[in-house]
Amino acid sequence: MAKRFTDTDKWKKPFIKGLKAPYKLLWFYILDDCDHAGIWIVDLEVAGLRCGFNYTEDEALKIFNEQVEILNGGTVWFIRDFIDFQYGELNPANRAHNSVIKRLNKYKIKTLTSPLKGAKEKEQDEEKEQDEEKDVPSYEDFKEYALDKCSELNFNVSESQINAKYQSWKTNGWRNGNGKQIKNWKSTLLNTLPYLNGKDKPQEHDFKNFDNVEYP
Repeated sequence: MAKRFTDTDKWKKPFIKGLKAPYKLLWFYILDDCDHAGIWIVDLEVAGLRCGFNYTEDEALKIFNEQVEILNGGTVWFIRDFIDFQYGELNPANRAHNSVIKRLNKYKIKTLTSPLKGAKEKEQDEEKEQDEEKDVPSYEDFKEYALDKCSELNFNVSESQINAKYQSWKTNGWRNGNGKQIKNWKSTLLNTLPYLNGKDKPQEHDFKNFDNVEYP
């Protein structure tokens, strides 16, 4: 028995609200009876027996025209929003997704772009991006931390140098001069300050993570 996601807000949507009861039931039947790629082999006679109503193809297509793509001379319907709702973007490396892609290719459905990514991976990427954005400081916070550390370590670094470093990282997509993503700006800045101070070599206590070192 296949299990699928359902939209609990579907009753509020204009499309569903505008359907008469027999066609509401038919639409939900199609969503359950289609395969895992959102492809339904049209059989309105069986659908009518199971739903308890008589359906005609002309009337059904008139109502569902924007929701489905007609294939094979009308013998197959593809539910346009099925893939996006059930899977998000597809990833060929995922065995379950790969099976869906094969079904879509069989019917030459080209609604998807490549390369494709699984919905879970996409969600993880979005969360990662949000985490990275959260670690980007304002200039005032950046300057305050830099000046505090310069005072603590007796570094002679000017505000103009601090501003230049901040603007450089910001312009570079919050990556340091070596092209590495800055994941912890405080640690990266602390490891960079010795070079702004004009030292040829930083003292041993200046470094905690050599991956964050930015050389001039």
